[in-house]
Amino acid sequence: MGKVILCAGRKAEKPYVIKTSGVRIFTIEELCYCLRSELDMLDESVIDREMALFIKDELGFPERGELLEQLILTRSDLKSRLVVIFCTGDYYDESEIRQICRELDELSGMSPVGRRKRRADRYLAGGFYAEALKEYRGIMASPESASLEKTEYGNILHNLGVIYIRSGRYDLAVDMFREAYEHNDSEESLKCYFYSLKLGHRENDYIKEAARLLDNGEFLNHLEEGLENAISRVEAGGGLDQLDRLKVLYQQGRTSEFDRLADEMITVLKTTYRASAGEG
Repeated sequence: MGKVILCAGRKAEKPYVIKTSGVRIFTIEELCYCLRSELDMLDESVIDREMALFIKDELGFPERGELLEQLILTRSDLKSRLVVIFCTGDYYDESEIRQICRELDELSGMSPVGRRKRRADRYLAGGFYAEALKEYRGIMASPESASLEKTEYGNILHNLGVIYIRSGRYDLAVDMFREAYEHNDSEESLKCYFYSLKLGHRENDYIKEAARLLDNGEFLNHLEEGLENAISRVEAGGGLDQLDRLKVLYQQGRTSEFDRLADEMITVLKTTYRASAGEG
């Protein structure tokens, strides 16, 4: 489920399967967490009578189950149904439930493709790159993609570039960032475009594109300074050999080893910084 969930209520003998994800649920805490994490995928059909009976009979909350069943029979909205469920367990407090309701209000004004992009963005922010990639590709392939504004389309391309560059797939990242910049005119996309050219050792393209896209050398100087500062920080921490190793791992597509070494380097840098800052 993504995190440790402490469950104090009854554990069901027969699990309930969430329709949107196929996740098997055994406790009220798991149900609350799963519904919260999949908020942007929910509609009234997900909170159905079968779920109400599960809460009533399997989890041992007869009053809450009956109340939810009544809301379903009277075709109450999604927010009302979710509030009953979230108030059944103690997994979320009142302030958290209010925040969930605000998010539901925000989602209600979104188009289906907007909700899908929100879900993809959440996967990306959480580091679930395969899931994010699948969602973004699905958006691009869907008829609804025609409804996206030019900037929104460019931002999706930018996020695809982020996924590719973090996976060491620089050629794909270059294409994504270039096209993203053509759509969103974002300085961040332009910067990532040049970084991906550098990381892919495409020096000739780097020079040609700088001449084509940049009116002066100021932006390019900032890029070069950023790269040099990153390397200098690693050198100061005695990690130049590790940096070379990271480049090799990226080029070979050995992402799990890359992530492990990167985490070790970050830990060393944090320790060095805290020591120099006098932190405990």
